[in-house]
Amino acid sequence: MEQAQGILEGLDERQRRAAMALGGPVRIIAGAGAGKTRTITRRIAYACATGAWNPSQTLAVTFSVKAAGEMRARLDAFEATQGVRAATFHSA
Repeated sequence: MEQAQGILEGLDERQRRAAMALGGPVRIIAGAGAGKTRTITRRIAYACATGAWNPSQTLAVTFSVKAAGEMRARLDAFEATQGVRAATFHSA
């Protein structure tokens, strides 16, 4: 659980609440540079670290190849997310 709490470090209160919301879908509405990708990747990492989600059954979907690459790079920073797939709608 210590690993899971470390994943939340650096998030503000709203981002932390979104990252910890593991039951059901979450919609994040924010402007450019507000930390949406950071929040989403931390949510995935937190869910995997707590055992709520199985990394090998988790798919992070985005619109562009560039965004998918960015998400993959951010997910790779967390041990808990090994096995999570990041892809575009078209490639998934």
